[in-house]
Amino acid sequence: MISPLDVLSFESWIFVASVIFLARYYVRRKWSKLENLQIPFDPPSLMNLGSLRKEFGEKTAFEYENECKKKYGNIWGLYEGLHPVITVHDPDILRQIFIKDFSNFPDRDKRLTKIGGKELNNGLTVVSGKQWKRIRSTMTPTFSTSKLKNMFGIVEWCADNAVAAFNKKVENKNGIFNPKESFSRLSLDIVCSAAFSTKVHSQDDTIEEPKISKQAKKIFSSSFFNPLILLCIVFPPFENVLEKLNISAFGSGAVGYFKTLTDRVIGKRKENHHAESRVDLMQLMLDSEIPEDKLTENNVKGMTKTEIVGNSMLMILAGYENTGGTMSFLAYCLAQNPEIQTKVQEEIDEMFEEHGKFDYEGLSKLKLLDMCINETLRLYIPILKNTRFAEKEITINGFTIPAGMQINIPTYQLAHDPEYWDEPYEFKPERMKDMSQIDPMVYQPFGAGPRNCIGMRFALLEIKLSLAKILQNFTIKPTENTPKPPLKLKFAFSVRPEVEFDLKVEPRRT
Repeated sequence: MISPLDVLSFESWIFVASVIFLARYYVRRKWSKLENLQIPFDPPSLMNLGSLRKEFGEKTAFEYENECKKKYGNIWGLYEGLHPVITVHDPDILRQIFIKDFSNFPDRDKRLTKIGGKELNNGLTVVSGKQWKRIRSTMTPTFSTSKLKNMFGIVEWCADNAVAAFNKKVENKNGIFNPKESFSRLSLDIVCSAAFSTKVHSQDDTIEEPKISKQAKKIFSSSFFNPLILLCIVFPPFENVLEKLNISAFGSGAVGYFKTLTDRVIGKRKENHHAESRVDLMQLMLDSEIPEDKLTENNVKGMTKTEIVGNSMLMILAGYENTGGTMSFLAYCLAQNPEIQTKVQEEIDEMFEEHGKFDYEGLSKLKLLDMCINETLRLYIPILKNTRFAEKEITINGFTIPAGMQINIPTYQLAHDPEYWDEPYEFKPERMKDMSQIDPMVYQPFGAGPRNCIGMRFALLEIKLSLAKILQNFTIKPTENTPKPPLKLKFAFSVRPEVEFDLKVEPRRT
């Protein structure tokens, strides 16, 4: 029989036992913070990486916050790895965090902000402080009403290409199509054409899929639980290693492709600057470019080359995933509710008869389509949760938030809470008839406050115009493999259907 001392010496076993004891003690100390703050919390475990596996698990993420609210009320805690987090479900407290006390909660994240590679680490969603203010103020004019009107024709051109692509599907595939694939490609075309004057022609699926679409898929095929991200969550200093080595947790090959693509577009734009007649996002950023060595804290506007590349990549990727996903969910909802779809089509026909074309003013009259878009964004909200960090200790409505504490805002749960929504898992566009009656803390598909999504108006324009064009020409219907509502979802960096499915377009007889 082998004795333990035959494997290791007595002193070695003492050392191993000491390391295990100290590690256990360290973890227990880390996991005592919420209890010391007297905040109810979901008990962590090593198997769940604190509560991370339940919080972001593909099949548990959409019910987790609901279960916690039932157990703990409107405020509760959890541990992401060893990191304590407080979830706030109270709209009044959230209103102060997002708006009134924004100066104390200016940042979305202080963790996982250095894992995208050099360029994406300078994206608007992860930068903070004066850098965020400078980049935001530089990019904001792009999304004014006048700029959106200037981009209207480009969006319409891409939507017309989508109509042509759907006609081919009618001819070659009996009208059957994959909504996630089709609408993600459409959104990719729109953002590249309207924001960067670059035509990628990705919608025609009778030819080989463009490389840009393939590389976007690679980035979003990553899991929240990929090893590099988990290492950063469990050992936060590992982020600094990724930053130092310029490694992206989203796949350096795909991220490198988008960097090279953006560099190429910038190079061509600079060569032909005087030939450009239209000011788009890319030109606005280039006109504000500041050399890296000239940037100081006193600059209130302007962007470095790295920031321009990073935010260009961010816009392309957000358009591909979130906007394309919303269009596919909207198509699904209309296919499952043919009586609503018919009314939307009638509204489009009336507008077109009055205006004789699609234009910015005419599009604003499509109120029922607006309601359907807003209800889709509630039912299949593209962001699972939002976050803010407290710079200083603050007490709001009797609730004290310590300095440095991460606040989770359960956007999906708020958008499906029966306390605020009648039949929350039903598609009921009529609830969005008067948006002034909808609490923006309960319904925030684009975030809220000064750090809401900068491209919100552009995204809504492309969704609305694209679907209006498609519905003018086609009726969208379910197929044999289309699941019945409510659609089951999974989370993998974004909200997606649990299973792939098809829809069908049939030409309208008008």
